[in-house]
Amino acid sequence: MSVVPSEAGAQAAFRVGFSADFRDQRGQLAFPDIGLSLLESHAGISLDFIREYRPEYTPEQLAGYDVLISLKPKITAQSLQGVTRLCAIGRCGVGYDNVDLAACTERGIAVYITPGGVIRPVAESIVLLVLALSHNLLKKDRLVRQGRWAESTRRLGREPRDRVVGTIGLGNIACEAVRLLRAFDVRRFLAFDPYADAKRAAELGVELASLEALLRQADYVLVNCPLTADTRGLLGAEQFALMKPDAVLINTARGPIVQEDALIDALQSGRIAGAALDVFEHEPLDAGSPLTKLENVILTSHSVAWTEELFRDMGRIDCEGALAIYRGEAPQHVVNPQVFGNLAFRDKLARYKAAFAATGGRR
Repeated sequence: MSVVPSEAGAQAAFRVGFSADFRDQRGQLAFPDIGLSLLESHAGISLDFIREYRPEYTPEQLAGYDVLISLKPKITAQSLQGVTRLCAIGRCGVGYDNVDLAACTERGIAVYITPGGVIRPVAESIVLLVLALSHNLLKKDRLVRQGRWAESTRRLGREPRDRVVGTIGLGNIACEAVRLLRAFDVRRFLAFDPYADAKRAAELGVELASLEALLRQADYVLVNCPLTADTRGLLGAEQFALMKPDAVLINTARGPIVQEDALIDALQSGRIAGAALDVFEHEPLDAGSPLTKLENVILTSHSVAWTEELFRDMGRIDCEGALAIYRGEAPQHVVNPQVFGNLAFRDKLARYKAAFAATGGRR
């Protein structure tokens, strides 16, 4: 499979491009199943993997594709300069802060995400981190490896039972995490979310609260909100000062929601008891970061939820979105619905629909 960096070339084929990070250094698929079979069964669809990984796409990498399915690279206005053929971008995951939505909408490019693929894996990861922090898992592991067996037995943990869990954001992932954590007899669930559905919260047994009230009461503070202009830097020194000294923070959402320097100060000073972080202000995390020296912190590489099932489900949703475009239909889970009113987008869909109909829906 190769990249065809041409807007005009191979017009007879509907071209779907995958970002380079779907493959490993040997050029093999890094994940067992990303739904390719859904596309390979259509003779009219051509698949490519972009050869070179770059943190930000260049126009040459995107030219010639009808749909792009993407993992980590940024898609900026500069990435789209001169790119006219591209009709849709399928993001693996629910976050899209690395995509310039305004630039995509202006150029008639729909951006869609894969919420159904991430809910359970991320929610399970939150439970994993809650339990790992609660039972001092990493501390005990390190002490045993160092031959300090007796010392490890004196590191008593604590259970989520009868504690208070607070979630910042009450979307699908947070709701699933609440359902899973309920099995551990958590006493109360609090949520801060200005956009939360009060009825849905009540059905889950979650009390809606202000951010201040949540931080003052929660033993576990879970970050489950998207990164927006309103949430960037939401948690800083002032907010950590409100938390209980024995409370912990778990962030599996986006790093810049938390002011990292303020968090480091809170952890080093004992202002809060610990943290589990899958995301950071700058990724990859610098090996010299003070976070790497702290024993009360669990660090993972923005991949704690990465499972075979996660990529299978995300890949299939992304490929189903590509198939919708191929048929001349809008995909599901579009995060820039304004694009539906864009003439360029409508023209592209109309061409795909006509081409698909001309084959009797068989190509």
